[in-house]
Amino acid sequence: MAHLTLTQRELLYTLHWKRRTQEEIADALGCSQSTVSRELVRNKAGPRLRYLPDRADEIARERRVTAKADGVRWFDHAMLFAYVRAKLELKWSPQQIAGRIKRDFPRNGAMRVSHFSIYAYLWNDRWSGGELYKHLRNRGRKRKWYGMADGRRQITIPNRRSIDERPKIVDAKKRYGDWESDLVVGNGAIATFVERKSKLLRAALLPDQTALEMTKGARKAFSDIPSAWRRTMTHDNGREIADHETITKDLSLIVYCAHPYRSCERGLNENTNGLLRQFFPKKTDFQTITHEQVAFAVDLLNNRPRRTLKYRTPNEIFQKYITQHYAFQVLM
Repeated sequence: MAHLTLTQRELLYTLHWKRRTQEEIADALGCSQSTVSRELVRNKAGPRLRYLPDRADEIARERRVTAKADGVRWFDHAMLFAYVRAKLELKWSPQQIAGRIKRDFPRNGAMRVSHFSIYAYLWNDRWSGGELYKHLRNRGRKRKWYGMADGRRQITIPNRRSIDERPKIVDAKKRYGDWESDLVVGNGAIATFVERKSKLLRAALLPDQTALEMTKGARKAFSDIPSAWRRTMTHDNGREIADHETITKDLSLIVYCAHPYRSCERGLNENTNGLLRQFFPKKTDFQTITHEQVAFAVDLLNNRPRRTLKYRTPNEIFQKYITQHYAFQVLM
């Protein structure tokens, strides 16, 4: 059977999008019409998704790796399945698992699986009565957007700095020290702070949503953050940030306020709050949880590999900086 290259798949995609016939596409690719037909059917990410060349190439490569392993399916490979299961139990996404495994086993070709294959296994397992899918963040639910719909009151903030005044370099995410902050609200709240470049999360459990408690929470959250990682913090216009001048004075963080109802201006923090909700679902009574439970959830999230970090974890990046900074100070 002919194996198409990524370049051929990109050409196939273009011609298919232009509504060329399979026979015309086959002539352009230099393969049989049956190869084109099989490619369009087998290498979609799912029955509801269209054909995309990069995803098709990944699926095909995964299928070949699986086939080479003496016909053993990936979930029949004991070591590979144990790895996937362990990471699912840590609440990693299939994409994080598939990306990180290449870092953990760079020379072991048998330790490979695509995130499409993991998803397919999880849904088949679910319909067979399995429960592994419950480790997924959304579990098939529609996405909920976290923004200003939590009912927090907007107030006039003394000496408020608008996000329009924020240095442009913050947008580029080229330096450490620029943070986004928010509250995950319930009966009580969790203050969250996410560093834009490293994705490092810090959080503090608050008894209420007042500015006083927010300031206390910020002091606690940044207690182990070096001064070089304290530059700016972008928040919404909630009353909890009214004491921002104290935060600036105590922590050397210049606080900027996003435009009202523009959660996209703090997209990383909004997304991270959604991840935290996996541990503390909506309607959780925060008066019943402990600081240790929050710290445990934060630690799990900071040790998840991220695609945008080339499947390194936020903690790995932070610890590397701390180690290098300490070594430099010793040399000085």
